[in-house]
Amino acid sequence: MVLALLLTLFSPAPALADERAEAEHLRLSGELDQLALRQLWAGVDRKFLDLQKLGVDMTYRDLLHGAHASRALGTMGDAYARLKQAAKLDPTKEVIDWMYAIDMNYGQVDLLRTPKKGDVLAVAEPPFDPDQRAAVDRAAASVKDNGTFSGLLPAGNYVFCEQSFTVQPGVAVRIEVSPKMKKTQGLLVNPQNTPTWGAPEPTPDEKPKP
Repeated sequence: MVLALLLTLFSPAPALADERAEAEHLRLSGELDQLALRQLWAGVDRKFLDLQKLGVDMTYRDLLHGAHASRALGTMGDAYARLKQAAKLDPTKEVIDWMYAIDMNYGQVDLLRTPKKGDVLAVAEPPFDPDQRAAVDRAAASVKDNGTFSGLLPAGNYVFCEQSFTVQPGVAVRIEVSPKMKKTQGLLVNPQNTPTWGAPEPTPDEKPKP
């Protein structure tokens, strides 16, 4: 009798919480769709982060909107992570080709200056591609504000704290600068120059034409 009463009192709570979370998911997804339609990418990114905090399983559409927002805002590493999640749900040609393009045009870069003293990240030749330019601008802003950057940068030649370095697809670069240390490291993680960050390589028919 007591057990039955306890089950009656406490069992509905988890189900009710799940229902509320799913209702909130539907609401946020709808707002995400509307903001993406208007290409308000900063708003899309905020709604996407709200969905992440909600802890529900996001849909392919949610993740694709999130990837577009990250690309527009210059956080290409986040875009790649969201595409990777989307590919697990539905490995469409759009997602795989996009991941492949990132693998072939970006490299992982970690920059750190201690203490921060108005550091500047400069690129030798600013890229023409707007997505790549956004990635460079976002990295430069991070370095200026925090003295650090960790993420993907387009291939090219750069200068950080008077140290020159080259970003290549498949090569991870780490630069640390402090009063006692000036160190540049390049780690060749993919000598075959194939996709580094986890994208399935397209078949010959799917690869972009030269």
